[in-house]
Amino acid sequence: MYKGYRYIDADSHVLEPADMWEKYLEPKYRRVAPTHAVGYRGNPPGFFLNIKVAGTVMPTFQMPDLIQMPGLEEAYGDYMRRGFGPDCYATALDRTGMDYMVLYPTIGLYCTAVPGLSAEVAAAYRRAYNNWLYDFCKAAGPRLIGVGSVDLRDPVQAAHEARRCVRELGFKAITFNPEPVNDVALHDPFYDPIWQAASELGVPVGVHVAGGTALHQVGIEYFPQWGDGRGLCAFTLGNMIACLSFVGGGILERFPDLKVVFLESGAGWPAFWLERIQAGVQGANRGGKVYGLKKAPIEYFQKQCFISADPDDPGIAQVAAVVGDECIVTATDFGHMEGKGYIHALDEILALELSADTKRRIMWDNAARLYNLN
Repeated sequence: MYKGYRYIDADSHVLEPADMWEKYLEPKYRRVAPTHAVGYRGNPPGFFLNIKVAGTVMPTFQMPDLIQMPGLEEAYGDYMRRGFGPDCYATALDRTGMDYMVLYPTIGLYCTAVPGLSAEVAAAYRRAYNNWLYDFCKAAGPRLIGVGSVDLRDPVQAAHEARRCVRELGFKAITFNPEPVNDVALHDPFYDPIWQAASELGVPVGVHVAGGTALHQVGIEYFPQWGDGRGLCAFTLGNMIACLSFVGGGILERFPDLKVVFLESGAGWPAFWLERIQAGVQGANRGGKVYGLKKAPIEYFQKQCFISADPDDPGIAQVAAVVGDECIVTATDFGHMEGKGYIHALDEILALELSADTKRRIMWDNAARLYNLN
């Protein structure tokens, strides 16, 4: 409880250890194991990340070996020196007044994001990550919420892994990278097994991308080596395109019990994008029906979707006014350098010009409903 409010961080991140593959990848696949390094080092601290999978090094754009920015020592220096293990997350919760953190991957965002990787190997990478995350959450205690990770190359296998993650590992959501891994659009019935599984399990699917993957990422043709441009396109436009498939492409129509959360893309775009999906080019369909849908796009979003906002995101008020305040959650991005402001996140939310009821919804009620946290 912080100043009378409870808080769920809807999207934080783990920093996977370099020996994760050696310890958790099944022996059959270790000869093709990725290699990676991620974390903080130096004085003052800087962030580093690289991964090599099937001969491909990511991020694929040029970036410094160590990225330094003001505030990293205050945010992460202690955790860096302690190895960024499970105990550090418990400390961060106590330090900030947060109640729960929902954990998404870092290296796991990249490990299957290369062309040519077989579905069998990709699924093995996901199992290894999920097993490691289970042990990580178990060591940290019940305030860390695990999110299982799946690959879309084989939707039947992905559905099987989703069921294992929820029923055996106790995870509260399933995440995937929406970037194409084959020539099949996200809303094609080919992927229905994973949406069906998530619906039956009652857990949301989290749409989460990463900057600089080796897939056909949004913006790669425009900005092959400009990291900031790639990141902005991948995260924001990538989520908008995924939303178009879920809403306009009929996934939510076919699976009315499916919940979806769009992560790390800014809050403001649903207010514009849902209307544009409805209106079409130049507003030609404004006020009409979207082909193949029984309801207006905004109605699907209001019933089945959530948007994750930065704690100080000015788009929160816009979405609350246009779409409603029951679809908004907030997240700090703890673990990543962009998440260094997690220390002040709750104060930033409380400073927003929103009603007390809306603040309670976006800080606790909506995320508790999204992730089934009683």
